[in-house]
Amino acid sequence: MKGIKKGIVAVLILVSWVSFSQDTGDFNFGVFGGASVSNIVSAQDLIDSNLRLGFNGGVAGNYHFSELWSLEMDLFYNQNGRVIDKLSSNDSQISRTLTLHYVTLAVLPNYHFGQNTNWYFKAGPYIGFLVGANQGTAQVKEEFTSNDLGLTGGFGYEFSLSESGNSILFIELVHQLGLSNIVEDNINEDIRNSRSSINLGIEL
Repeated sequence: MKGIKKGIVAVLILVSWVSFSQDTGDFNFGVFGGASVSNIVSAQDLIDSNLRLGFNGGVAGNYHFSELWSLEMDLFYNQNGRVIDKLSSNDSQISRTLTLHYVTLAVLPNYHFGQNTNWYFKAGPYIGFLVGANQGTAQVKEEFTSNDLGLTGGFGYEFSLSESGNSILFIELVHQLGLSNIVEDNINEDIRNSRSSINLGIEL
């Protein structure tokens, strides 16, 4: 319930940002989605696990200060987690998938470059609000902290869909690196999220 409430707060922040930006300058609103791979990592590298395939999708607002600089705010759903392979008593391999469900808010300054400024690089902080967690069919949300704090970085390319340049198709590669411990009551080591995604979206 706390994660859902915080997600609602994130929605209100984005709506306020959109309203302000539309009144003050060049603003684009968009939607995006894509495929991702994630894992859970530790500082001591004690976790032996495989990448988990998932997806993400959401909305973005992008306020352009100039031809080269803009400020992007994203609100999206994303899946994090890992896959652990274990041997059963009869030596057969069993895979167990942990899935963490987040609603994430990211604030990302963008630098646009290239001959027609079609390329862009973005980086900034994010906060994820945990709304669910399951390992197989078991619900394990109580084992994890309610927030995930970290940094996002990525780059992409924009394709203009109109002569005015107001409609844009973009493709991007983004990585999230968690900086906070995500396991509840864990004091022995920092266990963090790591996720990469390739996204396709449109801005208007």
